[in-house]
Order: sequence, then structure tokens, then C-alpha cells
Amino acid sequence: MTLAPNSKNPFRMPVSPLQVLLLIQLDSGSKYGYEMLKNIKEEFQEIWEPKTGSIYPALKSLEKKGLVTTNEMDGTDFYEITESGRMLFDSMEKFVGKSVEFSTQYMTVIFKWMSIERKLGTLRMMQNLSNKEYTMLVEILGKLSDTVEPEIQIPFLTHMKANFEKRIEMIDSIISKTEDA
Repeated sequence: MTLAPNSKNPFRMPVSPLQVLLLIQLDSGSKYGYEMLKNIKEEFQEIWEPKTGSIYPALKSLEKKGLVTTNEMDGTDFYEITESGRMLFDSMEKFVGKSVEFSTQYMTVIFKWMSIERKLGTLRMMQNLSNKEYTMLVEILGKLSDTVEPEIQIPFLTHMKANFEKRIEMIDSIISKTEDA
């Protein structure tokens, strides 16, 4: 049960994506299962609708792993994140970074080895993904400005802006080389 980025399977996680969503909700305080299910359904409208039958087994699994505890109040089970559950977020941050690194290299190799027909299909897919990336960025940055202090936001956004400027320079360079050829 490790998020070690050097594990044989770089995508192995000790928790499922659903369990991550449950843990993140519990990080702000105890909740009961149906409350968390409603929150997830509300956030993922028309994209994903987890069922009650998946929430409770996911919570019980988190409890077995020592990441949450259960406290009964008035006949209702309330779940709380443990210190181990909170520490998992630190490990996940490192894991996600390494996974992105691995995925980037993996996709680079695949693209290098592809036939021209597959590359054209992949470019169409990347164009669609860039539209989704923009939407995702707008959504995430919108939430950031609602919840994060300006002294944290401004350096982060300045860094993001510099990275986007580098992307534009790279794209302009590729366009120039292509036009000159």
C-alpha cells in the first residue's frame, strides 16, 4: 500500500478515485455516507453518478486501511479522516508528479513510434483535449480565486503565466520552422 513512484506499476494507488473524493470531503470534517454521495452527484452532474452501493464499500475499505474511522451518532455512521488519511495527500502529491512525468515520456515514445495515420488521429485528439484542458483550467482557477489567499494566488498565477508564455514561444518557433521549410 504505497504510492511509491518507483513501484513496478507507476499507476498503482492504494485508493480509488472515488475514495480520494471521499477523503477530500472528510478532510474538512466528519460526514455521513449519503451526504458525501450527494456532494459527488452534485459536482459530477450528467458525467458520473456513483451509487449508494459503491460509496459504503469504498468507505469500509478506507476504514480497513486505517485512513478513516467511523463514529455512530443517533444511529448514523459518521466518517472521519485519520492522520494516516491526511498524510496520504502528501504522498499523492509526489505520486501525481511522478505519474505525470511518466505519462509524458510514455506518450512521447508512443508518438515517436506511430505511423503518420495514427499521428494525425492523435493530433485531432490532442486538439480536443486542449479544449477540455482550457475548460478544466478555467474551472480550477475559478475555485482557486474563491478559496486561496492572494499572497498564494499571485505567485502561482505568475508562474502559470510564464509557462503559458513559454508554450506560445515554442509554438511560434515550430510554426516559423514549418513555414520556412
